[in-house]
Amino acid sequence: NEGVWPTAGSIDSLLAPPVLRALGVPGADFRIGLSAHDLAGAMGAPEVVLSRAARDESGPAIPSRFLLRTQALLGNLLPRHEETRAVEIARQLTQAKAAPPYPRPAPMPSSQQRDVDISATALDRLLGDPFQFYAQRIMGLSQLEGLEAEPGPAWQGTTAHEVLRRWHKASEPRPPIEVFMDAVLDDENAHPLLRALWEPRLLAALQWVESSVRQSGRAVLAVEDDAQGSMVFEAVRVHGRADRIDRLPNGGLAIVDYKTGTPPSASQVEAGFALQLGVLGLIAANGGFPKAPGFPEAYEYWSLGKSESSETGFGYVETPLKVGNKRSGLLPEELLPRTEEKLREAVGRYIKGDEPFRARQNPDYPTYDTYDQLMRLAEWMPHLDDGDDTP
Repeated sequence: NEGVWPTAGSIDSLLAPPVLRALGVPGADFRIGLSAHDLAGAMGAPEVVLSRAARDESGPAIPSRFLLRTQALLGNLLPRHEETRAVEIARQLTQAKAAPPYPRPAPMPSSQQRDVDISATALDRLLGDPFQFYAQRIMGLSQLEGLEAEPGPAWQGTTAHEVLRRWHKASEPRPPIEVFMDAVLDDENAHPLLRALWEPRLLAALQWVESSVRQSGRAVLAVEDDAQGSMVFEAVRVHGRADRIDRLPNGGLAIVDYKTGTPPSASQVEAGFALQLGVLGLIAANGGFPKAPGFPEAYEYWSLGKSESSETGFGYVETPLKVGNKRSGLLPEELLPRTEEKLREAVGRYIKGDEPFRARQNPDYPTYDTYDQLMRLAEWMPHLDDGDDTP
């Protein structure tokens, strides 16, 4: 087809063809000649089929001038019988047999395979989309980052957490937090453009954290690695790591989780879709954090996002419970009982029970698309309303 072969020659946007030839750089004419040489060699085969598409995505296609000249040159020597074998082979590439309907995945692992622990971040996934828990925890599948992938939200979150970890670990008097930020970004070999766009926002949020921690009147008991804990719940190990655990002035504990994005809302916690802080609170209440003994009384997300109330324009504290002027959500004293209820349900149904790990069990769960291809979501999701399968 015209435009497919030979391809239209491109013009260099910086240097003219004579300049390219003077520099010894092959131009468009060289590439066309090389392509013609390759085709001429292929035409020497005992049997050659020259084909073209009558239509393309934009409409009727134009035959190549080369094809028209070949037909005119050969004249009566060109076989006029219709070639069918090549057409049939070409059609088989795109016209496969209709695949049978793919059912909604609902794997049923054995009791030995189900005997796994539950992390603080996995409880929501286990109840909301059991297949994702099955793929990640039982099958041991995790998503690999693409080659030369651009730094995304996950990288930004990891980087911000590392800066805060180093700052919290530093002995007093601590250097300004921007010193730790520069060191981490240097270690990460962050691209200059990324640093120019993201570093000012990150610095403003980190400076808010620095100021808020110093003015909070709390004692920071444990951070990151030191804030790892576990407990045994109905013969199942439950574990988690808090970003920070503080001692409140009244002696209670505050469980803090840093977020670079929007933290979960009170309604999500009430619905059982965001119980990470609740699980960490249960671990703390059962003495699971050796370096932070005590009973949890405060549960906070420290977001590094935009904020009109912050002096730096970034950073705010969100309590995902029914406090202050909030009309919905769980009361602080209801969080641990609700979390324990959901944890018992998850253990009874999936870890110690025999319920299948059905994909997208709860359609209201704000899930990720990590395992959509593995569960072949696009094949069975459109048929849910046909009665073949029900959520």
